[in-house]
Amino acid sequence: MLLSRYFLKSAGLAAVIFCASIPAAFAQEATAEPGFWTLLFDKGGVVTWVIALLSAIGLPIAGVKLYQFYRMDIWRPKQVTEALSVYRNGEAAAPTLSALTHPAAALLAFAISQAQSGAMTPALLREELSRRAQYLLRHLSRNIWVLELIAASAPLFGLLGTVLGMIVAFQGVGQGGGGADTAILASGIWEALLTTAFGLAVALPFSMLSAILNNAVDDVRDLVEDALSDILVRSESANQQ
Repeated sequence: MLLSRYFLKSAGLAAVIFCASIPAAFAQEATAEPGFWTLLFDKGGVVTWVIALLSAIGLPIAGVKLYQFYRMDIWRPKQVTEALSVYRNGEAAAPTLSALTHPAAALLAFAISQAQSGAMTPALLREELSRRAQYLLRHLSRNIWVLELIAASAPLFGLLGTVLGMIVAFQGVGQGGGGADTAILASGIWEALLTTAFGLAVALPFSMLSAILNNAVDDVRDLVEDALSDILVRSESANQQ
């Protein structure tokens, strides 16, 4: 809940800073030749501003999410797998797992301690572990959907801007009368394509980031499913004996 609120505050702050920096950016280029960004936002229209706002919202979310996963050692599960190997050899592994920061460590430590104590029936323990595992995965996946939404919608907004720009370009040529001026038509087309290029440039990094984060969550899911199945099977085997 705290991280979710921080995401929203960061995204809102980024949007405010982005909007506040716009006049200054254009003021610096007012007396000089139009730069790329001035040309992009001038010719791209409202669609370009929407894509830029999506980027400003997504960047802090991606940064916080990467930092969160880094602090959790989510890409370094070696210590967890070593502790599970110790458990499979019949030694105590719960204290070792409890000291680790990996997101699966606390859940596996709880599973091992409950399985060894026998305080819960196997069926009840299975339900409780399933509930906790689902909560853990939902927590890890939180706000990744925002990055996926930006990656999917930015190219569509860019395409929309291009289509609108092409309509305006052909409308101008059609109203000019006589033969179509190739230079005017070419100028309108390349200006219209700016929004598509901008949308793709924004979508690519967010698509890669969301894939990296989702892959990390999938790795945790595979680790948790395999380890919990092993713990439950060992617990049920011990109870039958």
